Amino acid sequence: MGLLQQSLKARMTAYFLLVSVLVVVALASVTYLLAAETQKEIAIDQFDLTADHKEFEINRYIAEQITVVRNIAELDELRAAADALLAEETGTAAYKTAHFQLAEVLFLSTFLDYGSATASDLTEVFMMTRVGGRVFFSTQPDDEGEYRLNHQYFVQGQKETFLQKVYPNPDTAAPTLTVSTPLLSPTGELLGVLAAHVRLSVLVEIVSRQTGLGESGEAYLVDAHNRFISPERFGHASYPRGVHSQGIETALQGHNGAGLYDNYAGEPVIGSYRWLPELGLALISEVRASAALAPANRFGVMVLAVGLLAVGLLSIGIYLIAVRITRPISAVTETTLKISAGDLTQTAPVLTQDETGLLAQNFNQMIARLKKTLDDLAEERERSEHLLLNILPAPIAERLKHGEDTIADSFSEVTILFADIVNFTPMSAGLPAAEVVGLLNEIFCEFDSLSERRGLEKIKTIGDAYMVGAGIPIPRDDHAEVVAETALDMLDVIACFNQRHGKTLSIRIGINSGPVVAGVIGTKKFIYDIWGDAVNTASRMESQGLKGGIQITEVTYKHLKDDYEFDDRGMVVIKGKGEMHTYMLKGRKEAAVNE
Repeated sequence: MGLLQQSLKARMTAYFLLVSVLVVVALASVTYLLAAETQKEIAIDQFDLTADHKEFEINRYIAEQITVVRNIAELDELRAAADALLAEETGTAAYKTAHFQLAEVLFLSTFLDYGSATASDLTEVFMMTRVGGRVFFSTQPDDEGEYRLNHQYFVQGQKETFLQKVYPNPDTAAPTLTVSTPLLSPTGELLGVLAAHVRLSVLVEIVSRQTGLGESGEAYLVDAHNRFISPERFGHASYPRGVHSQGIETALQGHNGAGLYDNYAGEPVIGSYRWLPELGLALISEVRASAALAPANRFGVMVLAVGLLAVGLLSIGIYLIAVRITRPISAVTETTLKISAGDLTQTAPVLTQDETGLLAQNFNQMIARLKKTLDDLAEERERSEHLLLNILPAPIAERLKHGEDTIADSFSEVTILFADIVNFTPMSAGLPAAEVVGLLNEIFCEFDSLSERRGLEKIKTIGDAYMVGAGIPIPRDDHAEVVAETALDMLDVIACFNQRHGKTLSIRIGINSGPVVAGVIGTKKFIYDIWGDAVNTASRMESQGLKGGIQITEVTYKHLKDDYEFDDRGMVVIKGKGEMHTYMLKGRKEAAVNE
C-alpha cells in the first residue's frame, strides 16, 4: 500500500490491472450470458419443434383409435350379433351361443378388417346396455355384469363418438383413456354404447422417443393429478404426491410455454411444456441446463483466458508509459499548488511535445477560460431551470426552487391512464436499436402532443408503456372526460402509425379514477410521481385489458356514462383486487358529439 501511495507509476499500473481484469471478467460474463441465452433459445426452439411433432403423432394415433372404435360399432354383423345377445336370457345355452358369436364377430372385425397392429392398441372392448349401463359383453369377461351408468364415456357415448380425457381407473387408479360411441341395432335403434380402452403405453412410447432431445433430453406425459403416464413410473414411491415443477404446473393450468426452471427432481433444465386439452395431459420436453449450456460455458472460459493474457501483456507496456508520463507531471503539479493558493498568474511549463506537454498547454488554457466559465454559469443556470420545467410540472418546480425539501400532495379525485404497446417488443427484436428508439419516440411524441393539448400531466414512460393523469397537480372537474378523449385519440395514433410504417402494432389502455398522493422522489434524476390504490387499479385495467381496447373501472364509468358508449365486460377477476365490474370504452355518444 505504501508503494502505491508514493509512486504514480505503481498506481497507474495497478489501476490499469484492476480495471482491465474487471473489464475482462465483465466481458466474459456478458459473453457467457449472451451465449447462454442464445443457446437456451435454440434449445427451446428445438423442443418446440419436437413437441409439435410428438403432439401431431399423439393426435394422429388417437384419431386412428377413434376411427377403429367407430368403424367396429358400425359393422352390420356386430350390430346384429349384439342385438341377438341382448334378446337372449342370461345364462341360457342360446345366450352362450350368441355371446360366442358376438366375440367371434368382434375378433374378425378387429384383427382381419383393421390389422392386428391397430387392434392391439385397444386393451379392452366392451358394450353397455342403453338402460342402466350394464356391461353385457367385454373382451375382459370379469367386467361383464358391472354397471357403468355414471361413467362419462357411457353418458356421452349414447349421443356421439366421445373421447374421455385420461382419468384414474376406479379399480386400479391407473391412468385410463376411453373411446365410446353409440351402438345401434340393425334397424337403427339405440342398443347401448360400445367403448374401448386405448393402450396408453403407445402414447408413452411416442413421447419417449429421443428424436430431437439429445442424450440428456427427456420427454414425458403427466395427467391432471400430477402423475406420470408411464407404467414404469406411475405411482412411483419416489413421488407419493405426484411430480411438480414450474413447467408441469403451468401446463396443467392450460398454458403452453418454455424456459429455464427446476424439473420434478429439482434439477435445472431447459424445457418446453404444453397442455393437450383433448387428452387432459401435459406434454413436457426437457434437457439438463448443464448439457444445453455447455457450449456457452466453454466460450465464456475461452474469452476470460484470452482476456487475462492480453491484460498481462498490456500491463508491461503501461508501466513503461507511466515512467515517461511522471516527469513532466511533477512540474505541472508545482504550478497547480501555486494556483490553488490563489495566484492565477501562474502558468505551467511545457517540457515535452507529447500528451503531457499537451496537458500543460490545456491547463494554461483552462486558467484563461476560468473567468469565462464563471460567466457561463449564469446562462447554464437558466438552461437548467428550463430543463427542470421539462421534468416537473411548473408549480412543483417553483416550489423546489423555493427550498421545499419534501413535496407530497393529496388529490381527492383524479383520473389515471396506463397505455402499453402490446406487440412492440416482438416487432423490435429484429430491428436496429436506433430504429426501435425512433419508432417508439415517434409514437410517444404524438402521445405527448395529445397530453399537452388536453392539459394532462405526463407522469412517466417505462419501456413501451405510457402513463398520464388528469387533475394533478392542478385539480379539474373534467379529469375523466379529457382522459377518455386522449385514450380514443391514442387508438387513432396507433392506427395512423401502422398505416405509415406498414406495422401491426396495437395498444392496450386502462383507466381508473380516484384519490392519489403525488410528490417528488429522489435527489438525482428525480421524478414527479403518483401513488395510491387508484394508480394500482388503473395499471391492472391496462395489464388485464383487451388488445386494441380501453378498459375502465366502474368509478370512471360513472363519470362518463352519459356522454360515451361502452361494452359492459361484467365482473372480471383482477389480480390483487378480486372481482371488479369493468367496461370497455368504445367512443362518444352521437348526441354528445353533436353538442
